[in-house]
Amino acid sequence: MEKKSKQKKTIGSVKKAFDIINYIAEQEHEQGATEISEALGYGVSATYHILNTLKESNIITQNENTKKYKLSIKLWQLGMTAYNQNNISDELKPFLVKLRDYTGETANLTILEGEEIVYVAQEESDKMIKMFTKTGATAPLHCTASGKIFLAYKEQAERNEIIDGLDLIKFTDNTITKKEELVKELQRIKKDGYGFDVEERDEEVSCIAAPVFGPQDELMACLSISGPNSRFNQDNKDRWIKIIVDIAKEASEHLTTFK
Repeated sequence: MEKKSKQKKTIGSVKKAFDIINYIAEQEHEQGATEISEALGYGVSATYHILNTLKESNIITQNENTKKYKLSIKLWQLGMTAYNQNNISDELKPFLVKLRDYTGETANLTILEGEEIVYVAQEESDKMIKMFTKTGATAPLHCTASGKIFLAYKEQAERNEIIDGLDLIKFTDNTITKKEELVKELQRIKKDGYGFDVEERDEEVSCIAAPVFGPQDELMACLSISGPNSRFNQDNKDRWIKIIVDIAKEASEHLTTFK
């Protein structure tokens, strides 16, 4: 006799509330109740009731002039709490280890903070000569593989504003110090889906990086490898680029279920 699968009890209105939150989060501009109900296929009356409940709970706010809705700062605070409770470095550690093992080079996890990248986790290479960056260390955007990725995936207006405010310090002969050259490099990175630097911050050091995206397709972090420039020959680079892009995609897929 076949066992009937036990169905979990759910509350439809709660699911609809989260659908509405997710929908508002995905839009560039504030959304009206009618727009939301039509987009999600929910009745206007039910949508109004849910929106009012979310507003009373400080999850969304309503523009007094347009009567349209956007997410509230309270939801951002909850998101930061969730982030702290689910440390991204712990979530992505298996992918760092895999990246280190597959390439033999030091694997790094970086996030964006202000106008710098921050190294939040690392798996060191087992080789005698290797690169090491202390966890918590910061680095500029314009001369690091990860930093250039964070810039490349910004909206054009925001990206240009950030670049205009950057001090494009020359660290080595290979450092990009002209805005036009940096913009061209960022366009290539966005097209190819990976970034690299060749002795741009430190002499004899190269790095390859790939983006890791979150549940809303937002750029959350970068995975990278770094090592002596002598090992970053063309054959290794071609092989490593594929490895790091593939592992970064796996990490992104993992974060779609980030709980």
